[in-house]
Amino acid sequence: MTRELSLTERRDAIDDRLEAALETACGDYLLPARTTVVDRDDRWYGQLVALVANSAADAPDSPAILRAATAMELFRGYSHLRERLLARLDTPGTESVAWESNAALLAADYLQTAAYSMLGSLEGADGRACIERLTTVSERIVETLADADLESRPTPTAYRSFVDGTAGALGAGAAGIGATLASADDRQRRRFATVGRGGSVERRIRADVAADTGTSRTDSPVRDDRQLRRYAREQQADATRALRSLSATADVASLREFLGRSVPNGSERR
Repeated sequence: MTRELSLTERRDAIDDRLEAALETACGDYLLPARTTVVDRDDRWYGQLVALVANSAADAPDSPAILRAATAMELFRGYSHLRERLLARLDTPGTESVAWESNAALLAADYLQTAAYSMLGSLEGADGRACIERLTTVSERIVETLADADLESRPTPTAYRSFVDGTAGALGAGAAGIGATLASADDRQRRRFATVGRGGSVERRIRADVAADTGTSRTDSPVRDDRQLRRYAREQQADATRALRSLSATADVASLREFLGRSVPNGSERR
């Protein structure tokens, strides 16, 4: 492959790989694994992996890059299910809630395992480094969900922390994996991580504020969305500065254009 794919072509390529990875997700208990991934058809985090990798890679959208992008989409499904699971556990117990929680737990574990397996198929040091980066993301998300307060409406400070530890962690991880595949040096990887984190946080906050919901856990309104909008602008500014620095050593035109796209609708915001 000698040319960079369009967003639509790349999404189709990721979708094909997701279908293959989810082939064994059969039965009622694993149905959430398939629906969670299929319903999110923007493939935002997978696109981020590929666009970062393409900015400095010799072969854009190589099979290795597309496998890593697919793994990130599988892991995003895991993160979303874990978030939904903890919200369910805070609901008064019923047989239906218990069944849905068990299904979400099994499906989340399935997606997490599939994501690591996909990265494990990458050859040599790249595969090991990508797995290490995904593990770091996983640890951050687990800690964030464990510390989140399900009972009360979040303050802007609490909500910023929550978004940093979920969407921000996913974005930084996706960019870090892409940078690893592009053999970026440590300084470049840190800057790419800033781009991924800033873009992801800004995207999530804008979508949540637009939907008038302040947390994916309880769908309670956020207090003072002006603070959140300001924080989103700050994150976007950080990402823009990092992109400007990276432009001296990498071709970030496609990545810059991607990050400038409009915010998704509510069903695609995580």
